[in-house]
Amino acid sequence: MLEGITPIGTQRGQGVRPRAKILLADADTNDLQLYASILRAQGHLVDCCTTYLEAAERLERGRYDLIILSQGGRAFEGQFLLERAVELDRRRPVLVLTRSVDMRSYLDVMYLGAHDYMEKPPGPWELVDTVSHCLSSRVGVA
Repeated sequence: MLEGITPIGTQRGQGVRPRAKILLADADTNDLQLYASILRAQGHLVDCCTTYLEAAERLERGRYDLIILSQGGRAFEGQFLLERAVELDRRRPVLVLTRSVDMRSYLDVMYLGAHDYMEKPPGPWELVDTVSHCLSSRVGVA
């Protein structure tokens, strides 16, 4: 377990209760493992993908409460995944993580329907807070 990250929903004699099902796509396996462990420590079910194509296939077959994808470079190779996620369910939040933060990329991603955009690597609590915000924003959206 990550130091300082306490699982939510735990009680004596019980395990962590799942909060949300999250699809996480990142070609950087170190980042992927780190983010997945943080989110799992919070009780989320996390499906990890190292390619956008694999993530797109899982998106077509499964139900997810949140999609988190890495932007990669300025070319945003995962743009089709963001577009498809929004097309399938515009109320489902998509969080885009990037190492190349600039206003043009931010505007492009938000225009395509992302809920939030943050710089990699986020700190553990920054990721937890942003995911919580993304998940709570879905409630009541028409």
